[in-house]
Amino acid sequence: MGALSPKELLEEAILRGKHKADYSIMTMATLGIMAGVFIGLAGVAMIRTMGSMPVEWGTLVNLLGAMVFPVGLICLLLVGGELVTGNMLSVSLALFAKEISGKSWLRNMAVVTLFNLMGALFVAYFFGYLSGTLQGAFIDRTIAVARGRIDVAPVQLFFSSVACNILVCTGVYMNYAAKDFIGKIFGTFLPIMAFVIAGYQHVVANMFLIPAGIFAGGATWTEFMLNISIVWIGNLVGGGFFMGGLYFMAYRISMRESR
Repeated sequence: MGALSPKELLEEAILRGKHKADYSIMTMATLGIMAGVFIGLAGVAMIRTMGSMPVEWGTLVNLLGAMVFPVGLICLLLVGGELVTGNMLSVSLALFAKEISGKSWLRNMAVVTLFNLMGALFVAYFFGYLSGTLQGAFIDRTIAVARGRIDVAPVQLFFSSVACNILVCTGVYMNYAAKDFIGKIFGTFLPIMAFVIAGYQHVVANMFLIPAGIFAGGATWTEFMLNISIVWIGNLVGGGFFMGGLYFMAYRISMRESR
């Protein structure tokens, strides 16, 4: 029971970031695919939940979808997975602490992003499209969710993705802090639900949601590439610089200077 203190939590996150950066390419690839699969399956469940609700329920539909989606991040954090948005916090902290090199940081970001994409695309095509799970009565909801990711001005897209990864990395951070199974679940659940309710942009979620809309005939690959390029940068700013940078300044630099 209990949780790590903020100072202990920072050290734990740095240690985890160092371990992640030291993984072999094979380990990063395998765990990256699994993270993409978990996020994709959570996206399938969210669309099915939202698509099953009466239109008259209004915003309650979004709330119910937001309560389902956190399952993906909970699964990958408890079972094992490498999610690039979470690594933007932990691996960046290891870089700030000079535990890893810039080359190791770049290697982790590139490999995990690529294999997150592969896992998410796999789910969108095989488990969403070919299985028929997101076809038929759910096709309109699939397209609507995809268009909601795309039909946003670039500036709005950027700031939405910054805010998103502040919440996502808060969930990851709270998972690290908790010492028991239930604490890890609730610590992850609440911030992830918040970002989904707010409609913020998450690059790995979009790696599933937009291709699902493409396979449903409601979006294009050009729109997809533009979206994830901007969202990836915004997620990095939110997770790496806001969460990682500010907490590092607070508990490493400031405390060292006060001695």
